[in-house]
Amino acid sequence: MNKINNDGENVILYLRVSTDEQANGFSLDYQEDSLKRFCLVRGYKVLAIYREDHSAKNFKRPEWNKLQAFVKGNRREVDKILFAKWDRFSRNIHEAFNVISQFENMGVEVNAAEQWLEPDNPDKIILLSFYLSIGEAERRKIANRTKDGTYQAKVEGYYASRAPYGYDSHRGGRINQRGVFKGKRSLLVPNGNAHFVTRAFKEVAMDIESIETTRKRLVNDGLKLGKSSFTEMLKNIVYAGKVIVPEYKKEVARIVDGVHEQLIDIATFEKVQQVFSGKRWHGLKPSHENFEFPMRDFLTCEVCGRQITGSMSKGRTKKYGYYHCREQCKTRVSTVKTHAKISGLLGNLKINENVKDLFAQVLKDSEAQISGNKAIRLKNRIERKQTLLNQLDNADDMRLANELPADRYKSIVERYNTELRDINMEIEVLEADSDSIKQYVSTGLELLTSLDIVFEKSDYECKRILMGSLFTGKLIFSNEDCRTTNVNEVLSTFSRVSGGLEEMKNGQTVKKNSLTVNVPGAGVEPARFPTGV
Repeated sequence: MNKINNDGENVILYLRVSTDEQANGFSLDYQEDSLKRFCLVRGYKVLAIYREDHSAKNFKRPEWNKLQAFVKGNRREVDKILFAKWDRFSRNIHEAFNVISQFENMGVEVNAAEQWLEPDNPDKIILLSFYLSIGEAERRKIANRTKDGTYQAKVEGYYASRAPYGYDSHRGGRINQRGVFKGKRSLLVPNGNAHFVTRAFKEVAMDIESIETTRKRLVNDGLKLGKSSFTEMLKNIVYAGKVIVPEYKKEVARIVDGVHEQLIDIATFEKVQQVFSGKRWHGLKPSHENFEFPMRDFLTCEVCGRQITGSMSKGRTKKYGYYHCREQCKTRVSTVKTHAKISGLLGNLKINENVKDLFAQVLKDSEAQISGNKAIRLKNRIERKQTLLNQLDNADDMRLANELPADRYKSIVERYNTELRDINMEIEVLEADSDSIKQYVSTGLELLTSLDIVFEKSDYECKRILMGSLFTGKLIFSNEDCRTTNVNEVLSTFSRVSGGLEEMKNGQTVKKNSLTVNVPGAGVEPARFPTGV
């Protein structure tokens, strides 16, 4: 705000411009110069000048708020508020009339130098409505052009919102197929946080620990996302190189390939969404980390059924850790003995070394069956896609022949397009190259032959990851025993040594009904365990 002294009526000058208007020459300096000359001719005294770079769609503007405060505090000194044109004042006709009325009640006139309205003219209200309507209409045109541009950008694969975590937004022109430069688009470019996004998706897709545990570990490494923001990130398909195009006018919503660099593949994204929809028990929700008691939340008291906790007990020379019950049932075992019991339990669950090679052959043979099922499913999806496209063509023909009402046509198109969008996503996942399980078989089965050793050598975090992967419920704990009946289905199958496998016949392993052909999921994929053993 600038202070100036002249003679005559006291006025305040209000200058407003948008970025686009300033680029076209209608600058704040031009408005100020024009208004000063206007005041000089009429002999007005300029009390203050307010310069605004803000939208006129409403009156929530920083400089305008200062202007209003100044007028209210100096209403006896202010006679007029002047601006160049009425669209500088407002592009919202309804709010504009309310504001004008408020100033008139304070005895302050509001007027435009280049579209002057005589205060005593009875036709003033008509002319004022005309000028304000022009501004309102222009604002709506601008809004429609902006929506059209945003929609078209999304159709072309550009992410037209604020850059999500892991990306920065860079603006730049582009050249179309005819060699013509067209506009500007915001292109997402991975930044220094992109590796956190990739790690988060890959680790959550493994489904060996809770999502919140994964987030907390990444936060310790430098991730800066809260719980809700982390969840939103994992549900945003933009990281898989896709852009969601919302429903607009008569166009249905759909998903298109983005022009930005993807941080994960679509298959990993789909695995993460399956984790969200699942109800697997992890037992990995500690209220706080206590590295002396990694098995807290995994143990249930056999006597009273309550959850086992842990605490330190002071001895003569040092403190000792104990797992114990919260009630008076006297369940109390040292951490050393407790971990030894769990190690013994894992030793009984591990697969027999003598049948490890047979299991390996079963898994490798099973991959051929899984690949065959995948090919059949892909073929079915492609056929269904073609059927839907044919049905859409038929609906178009019926609509053109006036054989289908408009509302019915819209309903059919929306339904078919929604299914098409889902099918296209499924086809892309099925066509994506997936890692063969063969590279994990040897290391995976080696881990399953030494679960007790892995547990003993693991740290706090890895002990919890291991237990959450192997057991689907809490361990029943007492002073003498530690047991469970809720074991990972794959591990349970592997541990059925007797009768699990028969001999090799013609180079193929014969499988009895007690052994399924399901390949172990990410939850027991040892090559990805961060155990360091």
